[in-house]
Amino acid sequence: MSSAREIDLTTLRLEQDGRVLTAFYANPPLNLITTAFLKDLDRLTRAVDRDPTIGAVVLTSDLPGRFMIHVDAEELGSMVGLPLPRLRPGAVLPVWKASDRALGLPGGESVGTRLGTLGAGMLWAHRWKKSTLRMNRSGVVYLAAIGGPTLAGGTEIALACDIRYAADDPSVVFGQSEILFGMLPGGGGTQRLTRHIGPGRALEMILEGSTIDAAQALDHGLVQRLVPSGELLTRTQAAAARLATRPRGAVSAAKRLAYAATDRPLRRGLDHELAAFIAAGTAETPKRVLPILAQESKEHGETPLLSDPRTWLDGGRLNNRST
Repeated sequence: MSSAREIDLTTLRLEQDGRVLTAFYANPPLNLITTAFLKDLDRLTRAVDRDPTIGAVVLTSDLPGRFMIHVDAEELGSMVGLPLPRLRPGAVLPVWKASDRALGLPGGESVGTRLGTLGAGMLWAHRWKKSTLRMNRSGVVYLAAIGGPTLAGGTEIALACDIRYAADDPSVVFGQSEILFGMLPGGGGTQRLTRHIGPGRALEMILEGSTIDAAQALDHGLVQRLVPSGELLTRTQAAAARLATRPRGAVSAAKRLAYAATDRPLRRGLDHELAAFIAAGTAETPKRVLPILAQESKEHGETPLLSDPRTWLDGGRLNNRST
């Protein structure tokens, strides 16, 4: 059986040192999250669980001063642009759960790829949920080394890691920005963020759509360590090397117990969140606003959620519409 570090991935560069595998994400220029990344994350987490030589994975960026920001607005816009009627989360939930189960069957993902944009959207959600839950159940420890802005889906990927180290740098900010383009978190934000920082702070971040800096993230418990920028990767890898010596069986058991220590199982919470996210995508607002997000990102060479946040935070792009 080939080792995890030898799998051929499109968006992740892999390096292994001892029992630590470091995965570097690169999607220049902004490090937007794409369907290609989710496919790679699915393949990586599968391979890591089968590779006994790995005890820890460090997820970081190959682009200086970046981590991951929101989902590629063009890709997401094509999914929410489907001619669907306005749906409610309660109507979406049973359809989503049935689709999720079907995609998990042998050959299910191949069928999904043949269903065009609708299938791509369902695969996007299925892979995100499956991969991040696999990270949470794994006997391998996942650490995030965050050296730049981390928005929306990027924050959700960081939250799926067990431990988060961030650079003590002004460029490092965290946010759940989805509401600014008419959506809501769909990759675990309402569930994992609330578990980490409590419902009050989580709702403030989700409803405001604004960012918090690295010091606030440390104070809230969103990250465990702040380290100098130049030491971020080495310090995170050093922690990974230490944790990689822990027995995988004990690590897996401890993680499952810790992540399940809530009233609602994370799996059920993620299903309800995804149903609400999909339902939000059938409304008029994201269909109108996501193309603006994609276009402004291209024009300015940066996501406007970072380069011109006030216009978005003040609701200028939503035009005060509530749908």
